[in-house]
Amino acid sequence: MGTPPDSKKNSSSGDLVIEVPFNITITRQDILEALAKWPTLIDSTPEELIEIFKLALENAKRRNRDEAIVSQVMTKSVICLKPNTTIGEAARIMTSRNVHGCPVVDEKMRVIGIVTESNIAFLAGGSKSPRLRDWFSVIFGHQKPAEINWNEKVSRIMSHPVITVSPDTPVKEALTLMQDKRIKTAPVVDENNKLVGILSLHDILHQFSTMCR
Repeated sequence: MGTPPDSKKNSSSGDLVIEVPFNITITRQDILEALAKWPTLIDSTPEELIEIFKLALENAKRRNRDEAIVSQVMTKSVICLKPNTTIGEAARIMTSRNVHGCPVVDEKMRVIGIVTESNIAFLAGGSKSPRLRDWFSVIFGHQKPAEINWNEKVSRIMSHPVITVSPDTPVKEALTLMQDKRIKTAPVVDENNKLVGILSLHDILHQFSTMCR
């Protein structure tokens, strides 16, 4: 029996790997046309093949979801801060880029802290609400909350030590950690604590929802 078009062998396991984009529709005509190109006769009806394919695809989705690691899901382009970045500038960056937190790194890109909406809200004596950006916008105008010295450095308010994950951490394990610690973002670091990405709950949700389509 031959190998189907657009497929390849996994040399390490010997498995047949067929790369299939999600959110596609396979029709009876698709199956008939595929059968016409098959080098040998298959004793199955198109309807049976469609059902077999559906089951295999569901199994593949489940396996990919369970085996996913952080490096496959994380955001690689990270918005980060330096210890001497001002609180005001950090707030502007977070609101304009629509992020919940920014890692603070040293000159070697090693993570030394993280600044979140909650850090600044707590500094102002406000709520640690995720809708902090709704009132953060005042810093773009002429009025600023009197409680905050916007020229202070983020090194004063950053959280440390930082809860991090590694690129090869299973996503399910990272999600459990983030839920337990009640955090929305976690910097991704290598063995030298160098920043290589950032993982958010949104990243995980997006990946899992894509797999479920």
